[in-house]
Amino acid sequence: MESASCRRLEEIMKIAVCVKHVPISENVEVDENNRLVRDNAESDTNPCDLNAMETALRLKQEAGGTIDVYSMGPENAMASLKKCLAMGADQAYLISGRKFAGGDTLGTARVLAEAIQKQGEYDVVFTGSESSDGGTGQVGPMLAELLHMPDVSETVEVKAGNGLLNVKKRVDGGNLLLSVKMPVLLTVPFGCNEPTLPTLRTQRKANRAEIPVVGEDDLDLSAETIGEKGALSIVTGLEAASGGNSAEKISGSDDEIAAKLYELLEEGRNR
Repeated sequence: MESASCRRLEEIMKIAVCVKHVPISENVEVDENNRLVRDNAESDTNPCDLNAMETALRLKQEAGGTIDVYSMGPENAMASLKKCLAMGADQAYLISGRKFAGGDTLGTARVLAEAIQKQGEYDVVFTGSESSDGGTGQVGPMLAELLHMPDVSETVEVKAGNGLLNVKKRVDGGNLLLSVKMPVLLTVPFGCNEPTLPTLRTQRKANRAEIPVVGEDDLDLSAETIGEKGALSIVTGLEAASGGNSAEKISGSDDEIAAKLYELLEEGRNR
């Protein structure tokens, strides 16, 4: 089989983006197994996945190539895939099936990896840094391991150059500049760019697109490794947060602000 590095020198770049359709309402139901009921919940595309999509689009505009988008979830995840098509993706795949339900982050990564590998080799795979409904930040690095790729987390910018990718990685106090070989997986944090807004024309075209559905029978995965059966971590309960953070605006003269800050610090010491 021709390697991704050899193909990259001769053909256009192949890019994959993984996106998640997440609940956006505060009134999300939970079933008897402590799982989110996603089918009828008000949902939208995970915010930092849109930043990942935008980063992929900018790389495509600079270096050429194609973008395939993948989403694992129920049928309503089609909306996120069509949004990505309207933004500029070339192809989309919905990965959906009852046997995938109840899986943990490793099960999700296994399913995504198998679906991606079914479509061939990719030069770059993008994911958001984390999902707004889970917030673990685990799927991207796990997916990289299963695809046998290195990964760079907190990627805020990517440029192509001389067969490499010049990556700007966010770190405490600034950015780390890296040159990385492909294939590689890059996770992108929320807010690092401004996602492209689809036009009415591109959204209408995306709405008419036929998106293939990849089911359990299309993937070479044992039922023991996916979904609830394959989960190594299980949510056993939910608890409301106690306390919580609050904010207070302090105004006035410099002396008044200093006095108020001193008062708040003293209150904190006495708690």
